[in-house]
Amino acid sequence: MGNKLGRRRQVVDEKYTRPQGLYVHKDVDIKKLRKLILESKLAPLLSKSQQIKMLYEKYLYRCPFCKTSNYAVEYRGVKTKEEKGIEQIEEQRVIEAQIRMRQQELQDDEERMLKRQDLSSSSTAVAPGEVQYNSIADRSPGEEEIFSSQDSQAASMIGQRSHPRVN
Repeated sequence: MGNKLGRRRQVVDEKYTRPQGLYVHKDVDIKKLRKLILESKLAPLLSKSQQIKMLYEKYLYRCPFCKTSNYAVEYRGVKTKEEKGIEQIEEQRVIEAQIRMRQQELQDDEERMLKRQDLSSSSTAVAPGEVQYNSIADRSPGEEEIFSSQDSQAASMIGQRSHPRVN
């Protein structure tokens, strides 16, 4: 009954709880480091799997940790409710900003499409005297719209009235 269901903690090999490599670690508290690794608060210190390849470029970028002589790791524990709340507020602001950006992009795309349609319709615009229009009330159901034959392109754009379907 006292046993807890769930994953058992993985046992870390002793060699992965000590610093390894070329560098001398003077200021490292090995007991504290080992304890944090065994409590799964820090990752195990794995040895390198392959040799480091040196880059012979004109401009080399320095590692931020190599610039300091004393590098320390500090575990501060679980985040407080206040810190979690601040993070949630920040995430919410980011999400809202992304939504606003997407809506703005959609509006811009829509405006571009309208401008393209306006430009294309203005380039094929028809003068008012070229087409005759009939009101719907003047026509009988079988009658088609009458167009002047001067501009066949305008006639094809407006089209003819289709007959209503009979089921």
